[in-house]
Amino acid sequence: MERSVPDPSVDQATSPSEAEGRREREMKKKASPVPSKKEVEKKTDNGMSVFRMVRSSLQFLRESRTELKKVKWPTRKELLASTAVVIGLVLVISFFLGLIDFGLIKIIKNIVG
Repeated sequence: MERSVPDPSVDQATSPSEAEGRREREMKKKASPVPSKKEVEKKTDNGMSVFRMVRSSLQFLRESRTELKKVKWPTRKELLASTAVVIGLVLVISFFLGLIDFGLIKIIKNIVG
């Protein structure tokens, strides 16, 4: 003789409301497992613990130093030449804008009276 064993996957509830209640409880259990240590840390620190911040800052500084070693720095002569060009252009453009400003002031004074 074969004995029938109830299948746990088949709902044994007597009414539809009990079945819905059981399904909701099961869904809540599945949806909210016990949070892991990392998840708790993410919620409290928005993903950045002090240790992580220090570690990432140190990594950034190491990488910055490595990149600065790759830079071809200008010689003193190149630096002075570039500085002279910049100062010269600033003086020329300042003089030009000053002339335009002076001219516009004269024109407006003649119009207004």
